[in-house]
Amino acid sequence: MEALEKARVPFHCTGGIVSSLYGEPRLTQDIDIVVRLADASDLERLLLALQPKFLIDEIAARQAWRSRRMFQALDQESFVKIDFHVGEDVPGELSRTAHIELLPGLTVPVVIRENAILSKLLWIRKGSHKSGQDVLGMLRRSGPVDWPYLRETAEKLGVGGLLCTLEEENREGI
Repeated sequence: MEALEKARVPFHCTGGIVSSLYGEPRLTQDIDIVVRLADASDLERLLLALQPKFLIDEIAARQAWRSRRMFQALDQESFVKIDFHVGEDVPGELSRTAHIELLPGLTVPVVIRENAILSKLLWIRKGSHKSGQDVLGMLRRSGPVDWPYLRETAEKLGVGGLLCTLEEENREGI
């Protein structure tokens, strides 16, 4: 978080950590972060801020920036892998970030529940089996959901049918 803030890059956490927060806890192999890198200077500032502590393939990072894909960084001290997802798969998701205190004194920007579900639906379409269980966990856990926004955006993203299928599974308790 320090490096992202130092580089002045908009970001929030997503992926398995956040689906565990909103749904059922599970082990995850990495930390997923969505970043908005508007231009090459944003990327260069981020790489510079990460360099002392993280191992990064800078060529892969630049290719990821150009193609709006993901690049990875490895924390040299803890060996935790960070996946930086360049750009928002859910349009405007970084403008709808929640700030949640994960530990006393540690507030982290995270994707909102609805966008976490939408992101997982997109990963299901790409072939992720874990993402289906993540969505079911987030649907089962109590908490407010903006259903009109979720359904409308799922349709726009072409995953409305997947959402309906998982809603039905959730109602049936499968």
